[in-house]
Amino acid sequence: MLSVLIPTYNYVVIPLVKPVHQQLIATKIPFEIICFDNGSGSNANILNDEINRLEFCTFISLKKDGGRSKIRNLLAERAKYKWLLYLDADVLPVSDKFITNYIDSAKSIGQKVVFGGLRYEDKPDDDKTLRWVYGKSREEISLKVRKRDPEKHFTSANFLIDKMVFQEFKFDESLTEYGHEDTLLAIELNKKGIHIGQIDNPVYHLGLDKNEIFIEKTKRSVENLFALYQRQKITIQDNRFLEVFDKLKRSKLSKAFSFAFKKYSKNMEGNLNSKKPSLFIYDLYKMGYLCYLSGE
Repeated sequence: MLSVLIPTYNYVVIPLVKPVHQQLIATKIPFEIICFDNGSGSNANILNDEINRLEFCTFISLKKDGGRSKIRNLLAERAKYKWLLYLDADVLPVSDKFITNYIDSAKSIGQKVVFGGLRYEDKPDDDKTLRWVYGKSREEISLKVRKRDPEKHFTSANFLIDKMVFQEFKFDESLTEYGHEDTLLAIELNKKGIHIGQIDNPVYHLGLDKNEIFIEKTKRSVENLFALYQRQKITIQDNRFLEVFDKLKRSKLSKAFSFAFKKYSKNMEGNLNSKKPSLFIYDLYKMGYLCYLSGE
């Protein structure tokens, strides 16, 4: 009935697999857990090999890094059950009824796609504050708020999807770097009238990037968004950030944002690397970089 799919890269995923495996055993449903490492060739894989000794579990270290979208599509190709549960490697279920909650939702709410939500634990060390502040503010969203705009409150870190639906859409493999592969999937599903169900079944996001790494990932994410915008796969109406960008262009302010990014990006990065990063400055940084990419 359920295939749990976990993409990883240079990360020990045993602390996630074991409790999920225990919950699956308790449900007595047909299941499998499949974990692929995306060609990292790291020592973490020596520890991850323990997964192969668990019943109905598989760990495979791929030889080549094909990108975030491709590995998720490969996992689905390998899966044999009707429902696919995608979990990021660096998460941990909040509830000991995590699997049961998803099984019940698949039976009851009639949705083909269900997102369970994200949570963040206590504030981490200073060198990881930016990712934590962003996550607490922008990703740890209550069920009530998520239900108001379900397609815009969705990430690939914790969701259930009918395999037949996934096979029709999949993740866009042209996106090999960090960011917006899940945004595009949600948009494509919505266009076809397949709405995302929202339930209260969160996971803790544990593997927080250091500030400088998250800043670089943010830039890759903006690059992906701009590429999708240029290819008309994401429109202004689909994305609030692009909507603001379009207003800046039409009001002739985008050049000023581009100039500010070129002149002050290091100063902004100084704040983002601090103990108290500002999400206002983070948003200015992202918008300035988008304007810069657009050639303004």
